[in-house]
Formats: sequence, C-alpha cells, structure tokens
Amino acid sequence: MSECPFFEMPSISDDDAVWACELLRLPRDAFSGPDGTDRRLEILKSNETLDIEACPGSGKTTLLVAKLAILARHWTDRRRGICVLSHTNVARREIEQRLGNTAAGRRLLSYPHFVGTIHGFVDEFLALPWLRSIGYPVGIIDNERCEDHRRRLLNLAQFGALSSYVSRREAAGHINVVSNWTVVSPEFAILKENGTPEFKDASKPAARQLSKLAEKCVMDGYHRYDEMFMWAHNLLDQIPEVRDGIRERFPLLFIDEVQDNSELQSVLLFRLLTEGDDSVVRQRFGDANQAIYQNAGQTEGATTDQFPDGAIRRDLPNSHRFGQEIGGFANPLALDPQCLVGCGPCKGICTSDTNGKHAIFLFDDHTIRHVITTYARYLLGLFSDQELRMGIFTAVGGVHRASDQEDRLPRSISHYWPDYDYELTASEPKPRTFEQYVVAGRRLAKEAGEMHYIVEKIADGILHLVRILNPQADLSNRKRKHRYILELLAEKPELRASYLDLVTALAIGGLNSTAEEWNGKCRDSLSGIAEAISGLRGSCAEANEFLEWRALACGEQSSHRSQQHDNVFRYPQENPKLRIRVGSIHSVKGETHTATLVLDTFYRNHHLATLKPWLLQQKSGKGTEKPTNLSRLKQHYVAMTRPSHLLCLAMREDAFSTEELTDLKNIRWRVGRVTEAEVIWL
Repeated sequence: MSECPFFEMPSISDDDAVWACELLRLPRDAFSGPDGTDRRLEILKSNETLDIEACPGSGKTTLLVAKLAILARHWTDRRRGICVLSHTNVARREIEQRLGNTAAGRRLLSYPHFVGTIHGFVDEFLALPWLRSIGYPVGIIDNERCEDHRRRLLNLAQFGALSSYVSRREAAGHINVVSNWTVVSPEFAILKENGTPEFKDASKPAARQLSKLAEKCVMDGYHRYDEMFMWAHNLLDQIPEVRDGIRERFPLLFIDEVQDNSELQSVLLFRLLTEGDDSVVRQRFGDANQAIYQNAGQTEGATTDQFPDGAIRRDLPNSHRFGQEIGGFANPLALDPQCLVGCGPCKGICTSDTNGKHAIFLFDDHTIRHVITTYARYLLGLFSDQELRMGIFTAVGGVHRASDQEDRLPRSISHYWPDYDYELTASEPKPRTFEQYVVAGRRLAKEAGEMHYIVEKIADGILHLVRILNPQADLSNRKRKHRYILELLAEKPELRASYLDLVTALAIGGLNSTAEEWNGKCRDSLSGIAEAISGLRGSCAEANEFLEWRALACGEQSSHRSQQHDNVFRYPQENPKLRIRVGSIHSVKGETHTATLVLDTFYRNHHLATLKPWLLQQKSGKGTEKPTNLSRLKQHYVAMTRPSHLLCLAMREDAFSTEELTDLKNIRWRVGRVTEAEVIWL
C-alpha cells in the first residue's frame, strides 16, 4: 500500500485565538483565562494527536468550534479536508448556528471537509457506494422500518417454517424475535443483538429461510443502521487501498463526544483512520463519565482504542456552566469523580441568586401530576420576567416511553404529564409520520432561529414517503434535501411550484389548518410530489399511515392541547410566562439549561431512589456497582450537570426516612412536599 502524502496541520497563534473569540462573540480571554493559564488555550493551539477529557460545562464544543473556524480560515488544500465526527449532530448544528453566516463556517460545511455523525460518514464514504457497486439497492436505513419489512416477508409462503418459529417464540415468551436480527456477513449470516445465532442447527429449514429472508430484505433495499458497518468492513476487506484514500482525503480528524462510541464504531474508525501509522492527526474530545449512548446489551464502552489514552490525555476539570453547589451535588455520581470545580455561571441575562435554592420535590401517587406545575411555580418565584423569557427551562427523565403499567409510579415521564409525546423528544428526531417531521422541524427552527431547519425536515419527510412508495428508488444521500427535491422536480414546473407552495404553507403558515384542509389539497399535493419522484403511482397502508394528520395538531382541540404537541409545558395555560421543555435525559445531552428538573423514573427500580447514597453523599464514584447502576449513575450525572443556575429533583416521598430528609437539608438541598395548591417546605 502506498503511503499518504505528508500533511502539516496549520499552526494556530494567540492572535488566532483572539480572532475566534471575536467571531464567536466571546471575551478576548475566553480560552486563555484572565491570567493566561487556562488549559483550553494549549489545546486550541496544539497540532498533535490528543485525547481531551472535558468535564460538563468546560466549553468543549465551543473550543472545538473555535479551533475548526481557525483551521478553516487557514486551510489551503482544495482536495483534502478536515473530518469531524460525533455520535449525534450536536457539533454540526453548533457550526451551523454559530458559524453558518461566516466564510469559515461555509468552508467547513462543504467539500473537501466532512462534519457529521459517524453513521453518516460510514454511509457516505464506505457502505452506500459499496452496496450499490455490488448490486444492492439502498432505500431505507432504519431498524424499525427494516423490521416491518421483514415481518411482511414472513407472510410469503417461502418463509413458512421461519414464520411458524417466530409466532411460537413471540407468543410463548412475549419477546420481539424479529427486532433482534442483524446481518453480520456478506453471506447473510444473522446474529441476535447479544451476538449469538438464532438457531443452533443452521441446517434446519427455518434457519436456512432466515438467511434467505435477510438477503431478500437487502435486495428490496432495507437495512439496519449497524449493518452499514459490516458492509464498510467488507469494502475494506475487498479493496484495502480504500483506507489509504480515506486517510489521504482526511489528514485531520476530530471526534466529539467520543465516550459514546460503541465498540462497533470504534473498531471501524481505528481500522480506517489510525491502525498501522500516524499519518492522520487525531484529536478526541469527551468525558468518560457521560457515556450514556450505548447499544442494547452493551454495558461498557468501546474496548478497542479506548478513551482516554493516558499517554496523550489532557484534562479540562473546570466547569464554566454552574457554580460549586451544583458541582458538589453532581460530583459523587461521576463514575470517576473529577472533583468538579464550579467556575460559573457566567454573568449574562440571568443574574438571580439561586444559591441555597436547589430543591427536591417529594410526591406520592395522588400528587405526581402536580410536580411539573410545582416546579413551574417555583421558577416564577425565583427568576425575573426577562429571565423567564430568555432562559432555557427543562424537565427530564431517564425513561420517557409511555408504560401501560400503573403500579410503582412513576415509570416514565408520561406519568408526570400525560400529554408528553416521546416520539418528538429526541435530539435527533426519528418521526414516523409526516406531521412529526413538520413538528420536529418547527422545534429545531425555533431553537436555532433559522427557518431552513423546518424546510429541510419537510423535504426529509417527502423523501421518506418516496422510499415508502418505492424502496428501490435511487435517492442520493444529500445533506441539503430541499435543494435536492428542487433538482428532482426541475423538469416538472407545476409540481415544483406545488412543492414550494406546500413548504411555504407548512413552514410559515404553521399547523393551523383543519383536518379537512390537510386531507384535501395538502395531502394530495404531497402525494403527487412523492409519486413523481418515486416513479410509482398508488398508495399503500404504510404510506397512508405516514400521511395521517392528527386533529390535535390541526387546531381541532383546545389551543392548550395544540400547543403541548411540541412537548413544551406552558405555565400558566392562559398567557404563559414560562415554557418548560420536557424530554429524555438522552435528548438534552450536551445542552446547557438555566434550570433543570430531574424526574425519577423506573427501570427495574426507581432510578433516583436507587441512587440515594450518592445523593446523600454517602457514596462517590462507581465502586463495585453492577452495570445497571453504572448506567443510572452516568445518565443522572449528565442530567444533574445540565443547569447553569438551578437544579431540582422529583422523587417519591416514601423513598426517604425522616433522618435522610434531615441529611439532605444539611447538605443544602431545599426539600418540599408537592400538593395540588402549593409546595410545603419541610
């Protein structure tokens, strides 16, 4: 294999650091500190391979964005670029929001650079080109949609033995057999999520049919997310020189939130960009204490190329997000406590003093639905009207999917607020209806103050409908989906105009039309556009379900319920002064809030109740805890380090003894009992 040409990373000076501060509207010494000793300046200027272990609120993403802006400013190579990877699109959105209108931002978000998710990178540069080159179409990459198609295939006579097996297993064990199947080889070998085969005897008819069903599913264009990594490895096996091509194209690699990388991701990235030589300069940013994105059955992070590597580790232990009180409450929950130093919050719009005001709200089965209202009233008493308008207020829980079980409350967020819709809460939403695409787009547009987010989500929803109508439709993996649809409709001026009218109505006109209006003009227009792009006419049950438009979002219910469809709790209902975004802990990873309420939820046991010894500061760190408790600690460490000014918890009153309530107050928690009328401070 040929060696990659030598690459020299552009140098970064003190003047560049000042320029980046001005560009991002930060103080001139934001990275150096008032005395020039802030460790962030050293990392900003470093051109070596590093692992940066950064505590919550250390300014990690801001530091990365500043560094990228400086590098883009000095970048001269027109065919080689910077690769920025993360588990989610947080880093890309940060660049779009903070640098989108600058020359540096525009360069970063275009060729030859790549900024996106690890999955997106693997799909674009490895798996999708390889699949198409060996004759397999790519229509849908989605676990649930792939499962749905596999279940449709089970109805075919040729898969009769397998269908009977699945029916027996699912009826007897109340399990989802089909969702467990993942293709793990180009020969369509199948393993379950735990890495074991479905059948011990591969010669049985059902076992042979499983492999044929997997192949048929791939031939129809349906794939699971993680299967893309298998096809990427297959490409590298067959054409090893692809690795050298990728390394030459991307001599500089940044990985954000690296602690969340799975072993599947880490193995491929190491093989592709690191193994064997140091031609690629790599800087990884993360916090091992916040590793909460893990696959089913995975209790530990990546074992290949572990983070951080002690030989190249640099620590950022100071949090500029919150003060020492919040740092003291959260620090015991870190698996490896960093002795958080709370240097915040920054003096800005919010100046209210919340020291000694952090609260634990206690409830029972009868008062659980008053918890968020109690929190809202508490916020109204602590913050000014301007702070309430400009601040970010949230309520989050570990389990957010609704539960049918009504014992051992609360099991999920919906037990606190029945109107909560878990489908809309993810930081990277995966809508299952076109309406949800629109709602998710409106939420992103509101948060960023940029209309292109909803326009892109509308276009994304239309392309999703195209794939439903024709899974084998050859749709390019474009980042700018709106522009792509305009290109696809370039020779169909009437449909192109219809598409632009639809975007205008949904993006600017909102969701105030009636169901009759949607089912008439809007739905017909959308169907016509999708049919023209897909090349097929007609409808199917899946397409009809996707196009269903809830009356709730069309204004046919009360205005209060219509507003709540975005998972924002408004208080008071009439002329609200406060908006509280409700969601899962995963959905707020990487965010900063003015105030956060952490809601206790249930998986095997109540999370916060189980973590009492850490909340009472009787325990610290991971100790010898089992995987379930380690997961609880990491999740709630993330949740408790989101707020800049106020941290609140909601727990059952019967979780504590009288002595424990006294201990909580002694470590400066306020403790109050929730009632329908008001909170009673104990």
